[in-house]
Order: sequence, then C-alpha cells, then structure tokens
Amino acid sequence: MSFKIVTDSCCDLSAEMIAELELGIAPLSLELDGRAYREGEMTPAELYAHMRNGKLPKTAAVNPDGWAGAMEDALKQGKDVLVLAFSSGLSTTYQSAVIAAKELQEIYPDRKIFVVDTLCAALGQGLLVHYACKKRDAG
Repeated sequence: MSFKIVTDSCCDLSAEMIAELELGIAPLSLELDGRAYREGEMTPAELYAHMRNGKLPKTAAVNPDGWAGAMEDALKQGKDVLVLAFSSGLSTTYQSAVIAAKELQEIYPDRKIFVVDTLCAALGQGLLVHYACKKRDAG
C-alpha cells in the first residue's frame, strides 16, 4: 500500500525533517495587524519584536481548503492519505481535516483517507508523526 502522511505545521518539525520524512504539511496561520502570515513568513524574532511593541497576534486553524491542498497531490498520484492532525482539544484544525477528507473522498472514491486526532500539539505531535513515518517506512 502506498500512502502519504500529512500533518499540520503545529508539529514543530524542521523543514529538513519534513523533507526527509516526505511529509505533506498544512500550514496554520498567524494574524497580526490585520495581515495573515503563513508558517515561515515571519521569524520568531520579528514576532517577538511586534509583541514587545504591544501587538497581539492571533493564530488561525488550517481551514478545509488548506487541508485539501495538502492532501490532493498524493491522491492525484494514486496514493492513500493518513492525516495526523493537531489536537481537537486545542484547535478546529482536526475538524477542518475531516471536512476536507469527506469532500475529497467524493472526488477520489477509490482512495482511502484516514484522519486521526492526535490529541497532541507541538513537539508531542511531531514525535508521533515521526514515529508514524518510521513505521510507514518499515512497511
């Protein structure tokens, strides 16, 4: 069985590790002063400078379109998809992945799409994703 593992940017894995593990990533976003920033568009130093100047950032969950974009390339290649999403207890990111999966299942009825609520965040999620990739690679 050929499948792709997709997660969101809350997993705290480096760009190098994401590439090494061949992950699909759905980016969360950050809003500051009415502008939305995707993962990597602002450095931590820039973010902290804004916060020191009294600006309060807000985070936004991955929406269904963001998830669909992260999953669809694999589906087009004939691969199944395993989504390991940021905890539903902390974000609507998981629910958005479920919505996207249902929509994509109609377009790709021969593909399997599994969405898992990791109940994890940050490095805990990253460790779970890393372990899942190692198990995938081991067959």
